[in-house]
This record gives sequence, C-alpha cells and structure tokens, in this order.
Amino acid sequence: MSNDISNYNNWLDAWNDFYEKEKELVELDPNAALVSSVDAEGNPNARVILIKDVSNKGFVFYTNYQSQKGKELFHNNKGHLTWYSRAQGVSIRIQGEVQKIDASISDNYFASRDRNAQISASISKQSETVESREVLDAEFKKFADDYEGKEIPRPDHWGGVIIQPEKVEVWKSRDDYKTRLHDRIVFTLSNDQWIKSRLYP
Repeated sequence: MSNDISNYNNWLDAWNDFYEKEKELVELDPNAALVSSVDAEGNPNARVILIKDVSNKGFVFYTNYQSQKGKELFHNNKGHLTWYSRAQGVSIRIQGEVQKIDASISDNYFASRDRNAQISASISKQSETVESREVLDAEFKKFADDYEGKEIPRPDHWGGVIIQPEKVEVWKSRDDYKTRLHDRIVFTLSNDQWIKSRLYP
C-alpha cells in the first residue's frame, strides 16, 4: 500500500495494515489505545486500554463494567477510541456504539488470563477509593488463599466491551511532519453503507 491512504476502500484494511506493521516496529503494547467517554455532567475522561480483537464488527477490549470507564461508556452507549503510531505517523480514531460482548467470549478470555490477573479483576472495585496499599494486598492474598487449587470464575462485573464503529478516521503524516498538509480519510456509516471522504488536515 502506498503512502496515500485514500487507496483504502474500507477502514478494516487500513487498520490491519497499520497494526500489523506496528507489531513489527513496537515491542511493548502495539495495541494500546485511548478510550474516551463523558460523565453525566458532560466532563470528558480518557484512559489507556489494550485492544484485544478487531473485526468488521468493531474493536474489543476488556474492563470492569462498574468502573468509572464502564459506567460512562454504558450511560449513553457511545464511546471513542484513539490509536496512534508515532513510528508510522498514523492515527486511527473510532467513534461508535458501545455494547457488552457475548458472555461466553468473556468467559473464555478470562480463563486464558494469568491467575494473578484473574485475582486482580475479581477483587478490584475499580475507580473506588481504597484505604491503603496494605488493604489492597490483603484482599488479594485472602482471595488467592480462598481459591487455592480452584478455578476462578469470571466475575459478573468484568468482561468484554465492543465499540461498533459508526465513524472511523485514518490520519497519515506527510513530508515528515514538515508541511502539516497531512492526509485524513474518514469512513462514515450511513444507511448501512460506508461512505469514504477526504478531510482538510
């Protein structure tokens, strides 16, 4: 694929190409992205997550449904992801509807996780205040002791989230960032059809 991102006819091909290249260029967390939401008062919040699966259905990550992030995303079932590659000079932004994924898929992914990660997900009241690190460590140890030699079930408050795209923008730098006349292509879902447009930088 040339540097002209307008050659892409769908957002999934663009994502696959740039993400596969990123895995060659970046050792740690090439799937890191910023997920954004707003609270009930309209205040924006953003935090880094790890994208775990991408298909034409959308972008999947896992989280605590009762966290600030989870509550805000499901308040109006809208969310936004921003993925950026400095190495490639590429940004991909995804805006769309938020849904929980099928529970069986969340179960399978949870079962594949490291046991310590399973314990952490089980005990964490994510985004709530905890008295001290010692309290957190004690809760972890108690849970680990209680489940020693047992399978840890996925907690109801933890699972997968999918952002089903309604708009995907692909931004690509030009001229080593010198001219600022970068390329922006946006794919917008309208009446079940994806419409491609070029935007001013």
